[in-house]
Amino acid sequence: MSFRAMGCQMNFWLDTDLDGQAILQEQPSHVEVLENCLSRFRSNSELSRLNTRLGEWVTVSPTLLANIQAAKQGARSTNGLYNPLILDALEAVGYDRTFEDIHFGTSSPATPTTKLADWHDIKVDVRGQRVCLPARIDLGGVAKGWVAQYMANRLQAHGACLIDIGGDIAARGAPSGEQGWKIAVAEPGNRSDSPPILHIALSDSCVVTSGTDYRRWYQGAHPRHHIIDPATQMPVKTDIATVTVIHPHAPSAEAYAKVILILGIEIGLEWINKQTRTAAMVVRHDGRVFATDNFLAYVV
Repeated sequence: MSFRAMGCQMNFWLDTDLDGQAILQEQPSHVEVLENCLSRFRSNSELSRLNTRLGEWVTVSPTLLANIQAAKQGARSTNGLYNPLILDALEAVGYDRTFEDIHFGTSSPATPTTKLADWHDIKVDVRGQRVCLPARIDLGGVAKGWVAQYMANRLQAHGACLIDIGGDIAARGAPSGEQGWKIAVAEPGNRSDSPPILHIALSDSCVVTSGTDYRRWYQGAHPRHHIIDPATQMPVKTDIATVTVIHPHAPSAEAYAKVILILGIEIGLEWINKQTRTAAMVVRHDGRVFATDNFLAYVV
């Protein structure tokens, strides 16, 4: 099944002895509930309402609580190289509406006027199911990864499944007769007429691809993209076009991908090699491909 939600294309595969089409037809409504909680582009979403109550303890749903926990864990595990408190910076460089609604080249250059808030100040009370934010939060890619993983966990009760939410992929089990789901890793730019760089086989894990080759626009005469460097609060300047990260936890893979983009190929690969249960591949702007040694174990 294919459909659009959360600003991207969604593809669901299910290998089951049951009525797979009937099961898949139920899934868009579940995604809609999640999007209505997590979208920063819906003014009445739970996330948007939370972002208007900074400095207050707010009781939140289990879904929003889990995503904020995942975002804070991503910041903790990367020592702040990934920081979810970048919403003001994203909006300042023009990403203040859905990507489809951005009018290329019409907005004026801007930079955030305040210092980026400290991710340590995101307060989470798990037992009380409440949070307190020091600044507005953007769950962005972490939410995409979380939803992919959540939907895969739901569908695996019916059989092996693969969930692809705009490049955030969660696999559970494997198709009949296969050792894993075969997944294409696309060339930067994701042109439909370009062959994939390679294929990987995945089972009971997640893979995330992120990059500066997508979600690009102009702000005045200045090219922009959506990967923000917390240190500058501006779109990151990097030698990497795309990065693909394999990890059991999709939100962590999202955070790690952002870190590699921020650090660049040399330091980024050195950093990712120190992380456990993680493999990565990067494509440089000149087309050269680099990968961690353990990434090759997934290539088919």
